[in-house]
Amino acid sequence: MKFTLPLENSRAFFHEWSSLQGTWEYRFATISVLVQFLISGIILAWFWRMLPPKVPLWYSKPWGEERLASPFFLLLPPLTSIIVYGINRTLLTRSAADHPMFARVLSLTSVLVSFLSTVIVIRIVTLVS
Repeated sequence: MKFTLPLENSRAFFHEWSSLQGTWEYRFATISVLVQFLISGIILAWFWRMLPPKVPLWYSKPWGEERLASPFFLLLPPLTSIIVYGINRTLLTRSAADHPMFARVLSLTSVLVSFLSTVIVIRIVTLVS
């Protein structure tokens, strides 16, 4: 009987990670987040000059001046979606080999957050323009 120890564990990890990148959920999440980030950026660039000095952004605050923010704060939702995607991708790299269902949920959560941030930007811009 021959007993061998693997010299490098990184090859196995790289193989599992590369097979994960081939899943449709991971590719869909990556493409979707990038496309929705670009859509938000294009809409903000297109309507930037038409935006008023204050836009309604903080809907959880009481009615009035407290709800309004500078148009620069409209960059927060797309940036937040990219940050959430980065965090989810980091978690995905650490746990994808052991928990493939968790990796799928993280990928699709990134898509959901990105979609909602794009909808928020579109709704606010169309509301004030």
